[in-house]
Amino acid sequence: MKDADKFVDIITKKIEEHKPVRIIGDYDIDGICSIYILFCGLKAAGADVDYVVPHRINDGYGINEHLIDNAINEGIDTIVTCDNGIAAMSEIAYGKENGMTIVVTDHHEVPYLEENGKKKYLLPPADAVVDPHRADCEYPFKGLCGAAVAYKLVEVLYRVSGKSEQEVEHLQDNLMENVAIATIGDVMDLVGENRVFVKKGLELLKTTKNEGLHALMQCTGVD
Repeated sequence: MKDADKFVDIITKKIEEHKPVRIIGDYDIDGICSIYILFCGLKAAGADVDYVVPHRINDGYGINEHLIDNAINEGIDTIVTCDNGIAAMSEIAYGKENGMTIVVTDHHEVPYLEENGKKKYLLPPADAVVDPHRADCEYPFKGLCGAAVAYKLVEVLYRVSGKSEQEVEHLQDNLMENVAIATIGDVMDLVGENRVFVKKGLELLKTTKNEGLHALMQCTGVD
């Protein structure tokens, strides 16, 4: 995935420098699962990380100047978006002007202008932009949800940082069920890689150790 290497380099450096990282997601099911995956993955890798779920009414969708100002005032060094950010040109420019490191992880279509019948794609001025819909991204499956993109990045971070295969498998068992929930909840096409994520995730949900998911299963009567 284009810029996955930059994501790993940035996060690795922030971990080494003990710089605080904030994840900003979305309030829908894909955004929540994306936040959970990135938070658990980065924390396990040693990052000083927290997260913000934007308020549907007060904040609206995605990263905004208010959330950036809060991060600056609270001493946050780096913002990582998930399930949003690809269209936040001015907001990310504002964050960069204020000295922040910003990484965008998203799965939405890249905005573009048409010039002489050709599309000119507009990427936000972030330090890294990971989105399989980038025109220059060679990742073969474009239909991932935001949580799947987040999961892929955490998996790469684990492998590059020298985690054992057993640790990678433990990561898969802990996070794959959230990829499955997000894929279905965000109404992604159940083809290709999505089908694999959902099949594996449903198997893992049968024996999940997540107390929140246990509670939801009890409330809804879903075994």
